[in-house]
Formats: sequence, C-alpha cells, structure tokens
Amino acid sequence: MEYCNPGLWRSIVPFFTVLFSSACVCGGFQVRLDPGPNYGNVEMYHNGTWQRACLDEYWYYFGRYLPSVMCKQLGFNTTRNVAMRQTGTQHGLFWYTRIHCSPGDRLLSQCNVGRITNRTSCSDYYIPRIACLSDNETRVDIENHNITVADGLSFYTRCNVFTPHTSLSYHWNHNWKNVSYSGHYFSGKGNRSVAGNWTCSVSSNGKTLGSDSTVINVIYPPKRLQNKIIYAKVGDTVSLSETDVSFPSPETFTWRRLHTNSSFVRSVTPPVMPNIQQADAGEYIVMIQQPAYHLTPSAPAYRGNYSFGVQLVKIRIPYPPSIQCEEVVRVVNGQSRTVQCKVDSYPRHHMMTWTLATAAGTRTQSSHKDTYHIVNASAGDEGTYTCTATNNLTYPDGQVETGNGACVIKVKVTLPSGGRSAAEGAVKGASDQETTSAVWGGLALVAIVVIGLLAAVIVLVIRQPDKKEVPNG
Repeated sequence: MEYCNPGLWRSIVPFFTVLFSSACVCGGFQVRLDPGPNYGNVEMYHNGTWQRACLDEYWYYFGRYLPSVMCKQLGFNTTRNVAMRQTGTQHGLFWYTRIHCSPGDRLLSQCNVGRITNRTSCSDYYIPRIACLSDNETRVDIENHNITVADGLSFYTRCNVFTPHTSLSYHWNHNWKNVSYSGHYFSGKGNRSVAGNWTCSVSSNGKTLGSDSTVINVIYPPKRLQNKIIYAKVGDTVSLSETDVSFPSPETFTWRRLHTNSSFVRSVTPPVMPNIQQADAGEYIVMIQQPAYHLTPSAPAYRGNYSFGVQLVKIRIPYPPSIQCEEVVRVVNGQSRTVQCKVDSYPRHHMMTWTLATAAGTRTQSSHKDTYHIVNASAGDEGTYTCTATNNLTYPDGQVETGNGACVIKVKVTLPSGGRSAAEGAVKGASDQETTSAVWGGLALVAIVVIGLLAAVIVLVIRQPDKKEVPNG
C-alpha cells in the first residue's frame, strides 16, 4: 500500500481502535503504537516481523516534524503531537533506520528514510515514543518504564506531563503504598527497598489529570544472605530458598544437609522438601550461583563472572514433650536422693510440674527443673511421683498449641539394713511386738495355772489327818 488514511475507519468503528494498536502502511513503511491508540512506543513492520523502532533523526530528539508526520500517518488530526523523552540504553530487537522529515511531509514515505537494519540495542535519543494529543488532552509519561540499577548506585527518572493545565502537583506511589515524595524528578540509590513498581500521579487544583508507572529493578548479588529458621509441621512442603535472594534470579541452587553423609543436590529452582518428617529437622547449607551483572552506559546488562552466596537454613519441627524416667526409685531411710525426668521436646519445655501422691496426701510443685530432690527420706516420702512437662507449639500459620508429656515414678524408702522399706519395717515391728506380747501372755497364764495346782495340792496335804498305829489284840 502506498497510501492509507485510517481516519475514516477510526471514526466509523472507534471501539476497535481502543482495543488494538494503530497500524498503517505507507510506501512499504508500516508503523503502529504500543499500547496505542494515540500513545506509545513506535513499532515497525519489516521482513515479516514487528519490532520496536530505533530512528536516527537528524534533529535532536526526532526533530521538530517526525511526531506530527507519524500522527498524521496514523490518522490523527491533532495539533499537539509530542515526542516523549526517554533515558538509558535499551536492549532487545530493534529495526533501525535514519529518517528526516520536512514541514510539509504528511507520511513517512515522504520523509528521507535510510536502509532498515536489525539491532539489539538502541540509545535513548533514538527510541521513539509519541503522543497524538488534542488541545484539551493530558498525557503523563515517565521517561523510562523499566529502570535497572546496581545495588548502591544512583539512578534518576522524570515524570513528564503534556497538558494545557497549570499549577501541577506530583505524587509518587511505591508498590501501591503512598509515599511522601513530590516533584517530577525522582532519584535515589539502588537497594531492595526501592525496587518494585512506582506510579507518578499528576493533579491540577485538586483534580487528577493522569498517571504513569515504571518498574525499578535493582541488581544485587546473593552474597549478603542471612541465616534463617523455618518452622514447619509434619507433612508440610518446605522451600529452602527463594528466587528473590538476588536479582536477576539465581541460575543454580546447590544444597545438602549438614552433619550427615548426604551428597550435594543441584537444581535450577529453589530446593523444595515435600512431605517433611520429624527426621528432616536439622541444618542445611544452600549455595546460590548467579551471573554477575555490571552497569555501563553502553551495556547496562553486561554479564560477567559468576557471583556466589551461601545460606544456612535451620528447619525446626515443633513437637510435644517426650519423657523418660525410672519406674522405681529406692532411697535409704534418712538419706537424700534426686529423682530425674529426661525431657525431649521442641521448643524446650517452659514448665515442669511434680505431683507427689504419698500416705500423707497429694501435693503439687511447679518449677523449670527436670529433677526433684528428696532430703532426709522417711516413710512419708514414699509414694508415686508424676512429672509433667509443658511447651508451646508454634506453627507457620501462626497457630499455637500446648504440648504435654508425663512420666510416673514409684519411690520406695528402705531401711539401712536393706531388706524392707521403712513402712514395711514399721508394720513388721508392730507385728513382732504383738507376737511377743501374746507369747508372754500365754506363759503367764500357764504359770498361774501351775501355781494354782501346786497351791491346791499343798492345801489337800495339810488338811489330811495323821494316821495312828492300833496294837494287835
């Protein structure tokens, strides 16, 4: 097509011009605006491919006439046709050509156009972004829609406004959070706190005129990594690292578990441990490899040597107390003995309760100690001792549960001779005493009976009369 004027089509079907970028072919020179319809980066169609345009105009910043020629070619009968200033060399695929337009030119085919070649980068002065504006239209445009800066280095950009209004005020918004920053210049030093989306909103006398957004990418290596602790439940899926530990994202992750014979594992994505179990709790080392990027005016994304970072990751899986103790503890009467409960839990238990059930009754004692000390043991210390440990289980979702564990110990107090306990000895002594008393009682009764019989015999003997002999005859 040697000539085209989409103005009629645009007036008939305005709806489609909003959905699709403008495109027009004139003298074999097809162009369109992205995102369009009357504003955006200029793209050229050549050799069957759409690519961004890199136009070397003889006049500073596309000269005085190129924006008007493009707007006319795209069918806009507008008077305020402006070129948007951009900063920084950009990389990608570009169609490059030299072009010069005169005041009377209405189409790019009427301009002096050079040979079209392919390029992989373009200087900011040659990257056309234009707006075809009516007398009352306003366009807000940030000079660079994608800013890349190294960590610690300075950057700047500018929020330009093309409007007939006056008394303009600017407001910058970072990651959709209000930031107290005004002015159309914006500068700072690259760090992770400034990385993200920035929006410049412009208003006049309290009325919002428009806004534009940019993305600030901060190149930082994975060298200054902080050790971290991951809390998980049994069955959870745990990621040992993230892609945002550096920018650009790491190329490889190499990791293994410490204090084991495990081998290193390498992956191009952050290492993930699915269905984690209690045995997986421990310490892991993660080594991160990222290409080192350098910023220069000619190559702001130059790839150099590799940069490495090392991170220590501790996986903690909370679990309730598990207690080990002796089933039976013997202590000699009059001596002292320490009773111990060995507790295994994570996190460590914050309370230990001892419940003593003895002949004297039941009493409870709380402390942080895993031991109970019996001093000068007596029969009253004999009984059942129960130790109960308590801890708080905090999970990644913020849920907090109480964990408990208990163990029962039987305490026996023995006599110094060994055989029986003091309580058993007391019972045996009472029994022996009763037996001795019974024996002596029996002997006394027998003695009384014997004495009574002897007394009866003596009485009978005394009362019997003496016999006299009678002579014969």
